[in-house]
Amino acid sequence: MPRPTGFRAMTPGIFRAYETADLWGPQTAVTKKRAHTAFNSCTKYLGLRSHLIELMNKLLSFSKEIDWDGTSRPIVWPDNQRLLEQCALGSLSALKRSLRALAEAGLIAFKDSPTGRRIGHRNNHDGRIVLDRTYGIDLSPLGLKTPELEMIVSMQKNQQIEWRDLVAQYTRDRRRLVSILEAGLAEAIPGPWEELNLELRRLQAQREGLRNSGALTTLSYLHDQLIAVLERANSAYADAAKDFPAKPTADDVEMARAASTRQVDYADKMDPVGSTSEPPIQNTSPRNIHYLYEDERRSANAEQLNLLNTGSASEEGFGIKPEREASAEQEPQKLAQPIDSRTLMALCPDYAEFVQSPKAWPEIIDAAERAIGPMMKIPPSTWKTACRLLGRERAAAAVALIFEKHNDGLIDSPGAYLNGMIDRAQKGKLDLPSSLFHWRKPRKNATSRDKKPIDHNRP
Repeated sequence: MPRPTGFRAMTPGIFRAYETADLWGPQTAVTKKRAHTAFNSCTKYLGLRSHLIELMNKLLSFSKEIDWDGTSRPIVWPDNQRLLEQCALGSLSALKRSLRALAEAGLIAFKDSPTGRRIGHRNNHDGRIVLDRTYGIDLSPLGLKTPELEMIVSMQKNQQIEWRDLVAQYTRDRRRLVSILEAGLAEAIPGPWEELNLELRRLQAQREGLRNSGALTTLSYLHDQLIAVLERANSAYADAAKDFPAKPTADDVEMARAASTRQVDYADKMDPVGSTSEPPIQNTSPRNIHYLYEDERRSANAEQLNLLNTGSASEEGFGIKPEREASAEQEPQKLAQPIDSRTLMALCPDYAEFVQSPKAWPEIIDAAERAIGPMMKIPPSTWKTACRLLGRERAAAAVALIFEKHNDGLIDSPGAYLNGMIDRAQKGKLDLPSSLFHWRKPRKNATSRDKKPIDHNRP
């Protein structure tokens, strides 16, 4: 082992660097590129300042690839004046302090000549360093430390990935909780919404102070608390949904409107003008439906309110070109194949929490119409359109699939997404069972909590 020469003070760090350098050999050697990459990837974790990083990279530039094969040592011998010219260190004393700092960090070791000079010799045949005639700065401690640096980088990358996944999952669960609380407060549904809202605010106040992966443990703890609050909100909403009053269907409303229109037209025809009296002609324009759903149009996206076989309406109520043209002769069987209720509940576990026992089709449809649909702000007109085209069972299955994707943060506008499925059904391209089974397949981007697959291609 190289012994101290008396030219510099010995410290425990510098002594450990001497001992580490003696372990260099063919079994422990690494390539120059590997050592260089590991060092520059790990500088922020080593806590090195910029001038130390610059100096270390400059020392690495003086070595050759052949010096790192284990048969010799990667020793460099640049003089201090050259290092001062090529590195922004300012003074000779600053250079000496920087070299000592690199040795204390376990990245270099000193091999001093009896005179204190740095000098090196290479073999004329193969260019290898002649160790007994070479003195300078030994870079082998960095090579020996390379596997450790690579492990640190790998661990940090994994921690960053885990942090990003946890942040995304936390955001999805928080949004789901907010949607339930907003629905409960807006509809005056009985439940502990104010208490849960205070809990959410408390968690958010703590979450805002977490900025990087160093707080991964704290964020995981907050996420567990958020899940507990979300489960309470889900349970409260599901219990309240059992007592939701049944709402009049769109068919009932349309029949009442049609009857009212016929009465008005008949009264107008009771006093004919001219020589003959024409029979009353019923006005089939859907303009009155606008007034019926005026509140829904204000609160929901206009794209979610396309009615089957009806047109859009202006503010004055005059009919415009139909937005959706669906043939009454279309066969729903061609648009969606059947799926049994037990399979649907297995494929959509989040949706199943809101379905009452025995979880058969009547309960599944009731949950979609009275609980899940209002929670996701799906307009009643869009739900009724899906029932007309797909049938009530298939429409409920579509809502279940949308609810699962909405909980995973993949759908921001459930009503618009259901409209998209209706469009596919009109074209005969909707394969609902395939979409449901594909949704449950393992996905590469699944989070560690629920491992649900991501389906970007199917509705």
